[in-house]
Amino acid sequence: MDALLAAARFVHYAAALQLFGVAMFQLLLAPAGLRKALDQPARFTAIASALLLLVSGILWLSATAGSMGDGWADTVNIEVIGTVLGATEFGRVWGPHLLLAVALVGLTLMRGFWASRLVLVISAVALGTLGLIGHAVIEGGMVGLLNEASQTLHVLSSGFWLGALVPLLFCLKMFADPTHEAEADAALRRFSGLGHLAVAILMLSGVANTWFILSATHVDLAAPYQRLLLIKIHIAGAMALLAIVNRYVFVPNIPNRGPGARQLTRGTIAEIVLGAGILGLVSIIGILSPT
Repeated sequence: MDALLAAARFVHYAAALQLFGVAMFQLLLAPAGLRKALDQPARFTAIASALLLLVSGILWLSATAGSMGDGWADTVNIEVIGTVLGATEFGRVWGPHLLLAVALVGLTLMRGFWASRLVLVISAVALGTLGLIGHAVIEGGMVGLLNEASQTLHVLSSGFWLGALVPLLFCLKMFADPTHEAEADAALRRFSGLGHLAVAILMLSGVANTWFILSATHVDLAAPYQRLLLIKIHIAGAMALLAIVNRYVFVPNIPNRGPGARQLTRGTIAEIVLGAGILGLVSIIGILSPT
């Protein structure tokens, strides 16, 4: 059961980050001409992410019902699932969250001015609600509200950074096309500039989240939660260092047909791999006790 829950969490987090990231990149970072050139891969990515978001969200709910109930039989027990949705803090968030996922599937299949903007707004809300479940609701009162706010900022800044990496790969291919080279450069520099803020928020909120969760207990690296958290922190540090190399070593090599675009492509792929490792750890950490 834990394996199913962790797998569902991994796919769901990845899909939520990716959907927000591609919608944000297309509407806020890519100039009009580049946006049109990237429409096909971006649209495919958005539709696939929305479908995975919905399916994994249902599996997450089902696995949670099985964990709270009597095992595998209760993963499809409508009565137990209804109890989870109606009588738990998780369920009160997850019911509306799944409705958002359904809406996103429909909207990503549509074209038009309003559909694309609604995908961005609703995907941001759906991603943000992931900060309102799990360890974020351990504490009550003002501390609990601050924890939830910090978790929400953490997932949204993750969506900006990690979620934009795949559309950034699409963008980097355009440096080989003289028609879109200038716009690709503009999108890259917008991402790089705002990325500094996103990474700062991500790191600060990560520190705050760790403090909120572990402040009431003692550090004990024998606890699986704390060991995995430490590994996550090290991978996040390595990812931040790689992002600095990408920005300040590879990006300056792009002009005049330099090797920067190829170097940055490899660096971005490496960031995606490290990001997937972090999501895998988060998916497991979320079902463990901090002590």
